[in-house]
Amino acid sequence: MKKHVLTCVTAALIMGLSGSVYAAEPTLEEQQAELSALKTRLAVVEKQLKTQEVKQKKTEETIKKSKDNELKFYGDARVRSVDSGDGYSFEQRVRLNLEKQINKNAFFRVRGIVMNENEMGTTGSKDIYNKIDNAYMQFNNLYGDKNSSIKLGRFGHSFGTTGYWSSAGSLGMYDGIEVTTGKVVKISTGFGDWGGAKDNNSSTDGKRTTANKIEKNVFLKLGYKPSRATALQAWHIRETNADASPVDYEVTGLGFKSDIGKNWSLAGDYSKNVAIDDKPVGKFFTLSYGNANYSKEHSYEARLYYADVDKGNVPGTLNKSINIPCNDVKGPGLSLHYVVTENVLAEFLTGFNMEKKSTGKDADNYYRFQVSTKF
Repeated sequence: MKKHVLTCVTAALIMGLSGSVYAAEPTLEEQQAELSALKTRLAVVEKQLKTQEVKQKKTEETIKKSKDNELKFYGDARVRSVDSGDGYSFEQRVRLNLEKQINKNAFFRVRGIVMNENEMGTTGSKDIYNKIDNAYMQFNNLYGDKNSSIKLGRFGHSFGTTGYWSSAGSLGMYDGIEVTTGKVVKISTGFGDWGGAKDNNSSTDGKRTTANKIEKNVFLKLGYKPSRATALQAWHIRETNADASPVDYEVTGLGFKSDIGKNWSLAGDYSKNVAIDDKPVGKFFTLSYGNANYSKEHSYEARLYYADVDKGNVPGTLNKSINIPCNDVKGPGLSLHYVVTENVLAEFLTGFNMEKKSTGKDADNYYRFQVSTKF
């Protein structure tokens, strides 16, 4: 049986090879002609592919440029309940942003506060902070330096690392110019007028510990990152005209922020106002765990605060991002932050066992619960 199978296989192989054995071999000239034709067809295909790649790249660039030049619209809204010792009240805030890319190195941004900490039932009477608090142009990559930029118009400022003194993301209202440069050490300097921010005599902080504001001024900020986990800042701001404000300001500050573990971070600020006799000092520290990110559902964060701030150190509470009392107070605070669902953040904040430094008396405990969303 095996011999019969072997014979059949051998016969099949011989028959299969017979065609090639007896086929006429092409001549050298025919082989060269066929190879030349193949090269010609290949060159045509390569040219078609390159043309298609160029068209595809131009299409992608056109789409990207179109998206970059689109007028972007986004905003945020917040509802909160605040109790600062005289009963709680419900308040709302709505902010809208428009942003337009002028070219690859310049853009224009406007933010309007259409409702700002308006207490329910009092629209039109106490809702006094409706305003355009940001309206500026920013030009990047100055003279080919990707670390240099200039900002013109109305914007916000961040002085320090905790946000207790001033935070750019809170209230803007600074009308002026800011020039930034530097790679290893980031340098920002400029001048302007913070007079657009109204006096703090009707702040929802409830403490109403100041009625001051910074007017025309010059400033300098130095930022340095010795490592990826640590940032340092030194800053100075000096009023050049203070006719409307009862207190003058020439404040120098130092701040740091450092990641001290996988989920932990520590930040601190120290500043002194040398423009008045008392030379009021501010010290503020924040210990944070976690990271409540609007885009990450169920992410969370807890923060522990400690404030020791003399009256006259902070010009007002409307420009800060710390949401517990941090002017003319001494004592601890706590906040809890939880992303309930994507773009919805719930927060609880409190300042407790605080002392009003100017009088030495106990300050009322401060409580706030709020829900915020971005769109």
